[in-house]
Amino acid sequence: GIGDFCRVLQGHTASVNSAAFSKDGAFVLTTSEDGTARMWDSTSGDCLHILRGHQAYVLSADLSLDKTLVVTASDDHTAKVWCAQTGACLHTLCGHQGYVLSAVFSAAGALVLTGSGDHTARIWNASTGACLHSLGRHKDVVLSAVFSPSGVQAATASWERVARIWCVETGQCLHTLRGHTSDVLSAVFSQDGAQVVTASFDGTACLWSTSTGQQLRVL
Repeated sequence: GIGDFCRVLQGHTASVNSAAFSKDGAFVLTTSEDGTARMWDSTSGDCLHILRGHQAYVLSADLSLDKTLVVTASDDHTAKVWCAQTGACLHTLCGHQGYVLSAVFSAAGALVLTGSGDHTARIWNASTGACLHSLGRHKDVVLSAVFSPSGVQAATASWERVARIWCVETGQCLHTLRGHTSDVLSAVFSQDGAQVVTASFDGTACLWSTSTGQQLRVL
């Protein structure tokens, strides 16, 4: 019935920090304080790859939409891009001066966006590992960094009580979303990219216009 226990994905030897499905539900990615990420078959529960190479906790992971690449974020100040077919590390994304909390692909899979404890987010070329832009306007830890569905914009959320909207092509900050009175934990685009919703420790969520940066509603 609904909620029945299905399967345990066993193999990590320390706390599991994140677990996420691929967009089609065929795979699960997990990250752990054992310094690895793992890719699993969600139907059989088999471990397909153990992604080894980080020198500290692995905090998050994302699978590209075409299921060819995996990106991981780590406490070792790096992110890594991996081949999803073989589990081989293709690129180490070096440049952050603090732990990397999040790493995600753009919808097309050509870019990676990372958010870090060094108060910056960075945009990278997924094919070459080159850093294209450092988004450096925040004054505290960047807790969340995501692309818009179109990949034209990015949104970051920070402990400095603001979120920001960026132009992906230029790395320019388009809007600073001010209004929360405590840490902003996440910022996510609507499917049409017209709005961003932010969540905060202040007990509210807020809706914002991505074209003007204006606050539309407090939830």
